[in-house]
Amino acid sequence: MKNFKDYNKQELFEKIEKISIEKAGEMVVTKYDNRVINTTKVTNRYEIFDIVKYLKDKISTIEENFKISKYEFRLTRGQQYLKLISDKVTIGGIDFYKSFYILNSTDKSRRLSFNVGLYCDTSKFYIISGVRNVGLTKKHLKGVTQAAEDATSGLNDETFNEQIEAINSIVGHRVLISKIREVILGNKPEIPQINHRKFDAFKNSIRFAASDGRIKITNDQKNMLLTESDKLKEIDKSSDFYIDAFHAFQLYLTLFNTQDSHIIKNETERILGITQWSVRNNILESLGI
Repeated sequence: MKNFKDYNKQELFEKIEKISIEKAGEMVVTKYDNRVINTTKVTNRYEIFDIVKYLKDKISTIEENFKISKYEFRLTRGQQYLKLISDKVTIGGIDFYKSFYILNSTDKSRRLSFNVGLYCDTSKFYIISGVRNVGLTKKHLKGVTQAAEDATSGLNDETFNEQIEAINSIVGHRVLISKIREVILGNKPEIPQINHRKFDAFKNSIRFAASDGRIKITNDQKNMLLTESDKLKEIDKSSDFYIDAFHAFQLYLTLFNTQDSHIIKNETERILGITQWSVRNNILESLGI
């Protein structure tokens, strides 16, 4: 796994313990190994978060229920980011790994977040969706410390079951490109340009998959995929086609593999909602309901 190191608790703790965060008047000072790496001005609403204690506590809590095998620890000026990889689970013939993501910032550039999800090393994408009693994305304001503790109160060996079941539910089913388009673009009279860009990126992923022989498409369908989203008023029947729901799910999430975990979480729930909705409607249609 690129960028990940074999898990060594002592080694990781030694890196974490080099972090020091202090508030001096209106300034938050971040040090690493006794060297100042960032200073940021804050208001009196800002709450210093003890990321050192939090990371160490959460690592120990995770170890109680999961076998950590890999880790990635990044510290860039005012940001601290930890990813942990643990037990393997196979869905639709693809291996995923139960994973944990903790992001903190002392320069106000990122919100504090704790998320859990699945990581696919072969296709390089992450799945992060809602889990009861687990998860947090919050600004560094008063109360953030307590909120961070509450965010992991439900962490146990059943934490990933809901995600796994949701993804398993779309394996073996198909979805129409037109239905995926409807949900990505949304139903507002004025479609945000970002939504058009998301759909264009998704169409490009399908085109690349077709060029590799993983998907078969006609010339009409290829032309539709080449048409910019904001110029594509609708997808007619000659250009519409079905795609494997699980494959569509993977292609979409690959677009966000470098984003923060809370963004991946939002997009996971978006594409999972699309595929599950389409699968349900396809089943009802086949039953004549």
